[in-house]
Amino acid sequence: MSEKTLLKKKEIRKPQIWSLLFYVVLSLSLIAGVEYFKYGTRINYEWFHCTPMKEQIGGPSSSVLKMWAVGGPSCDKRGEFKTLVKRITRDYEPNEESLSYCFIENKDINPIHYPVEDGNKGVPGYVAYVGYDTDADLVAQMCEGSQIFHV
Repeated sequence: MSEKTLLKKKEIRKPQIWSLLFYVVLSLSLIAGVEYFKYGTRINYEWFHCTPMKEQIGGPSSSVLKMWAVGGPSCDKRGEFKTLVKRITRDYEPNEESLSYCFIENKDINPIHYPVEDGNKGVPGYVAYVGYDTDADLVAQMCEGSQIFHV
């Protein structure tokens, strides 16, 4: 055998532990960055998203709520509507009793609005009235002129 083939046979693959360690550290750093961003936005959630606000209508025994959403720069009409629908579906259980609700749009507000001047969240673009069907008359009274949805 020639000397070259003997050298090739004797060559042993070098461990690539440093490359492995580099990629593991890089991956963990990326995951940490994403988690830190998620933590930061959770702390300042109201700034990034809409926060639902509630007011009980009809006394303490009533299930009817007036709901609207406020928030930071991304809380436009679309964000408000999405927040209200999410809150209605999470707060009310249609398996216990049927549900009635409506949305009333404030047409004076532009679809894209940024209500963050001087800490004032501005006027909401949508207001929702929601309640169980035992209080359907009150929901109908509050929603007069708007489409009432039943779940």
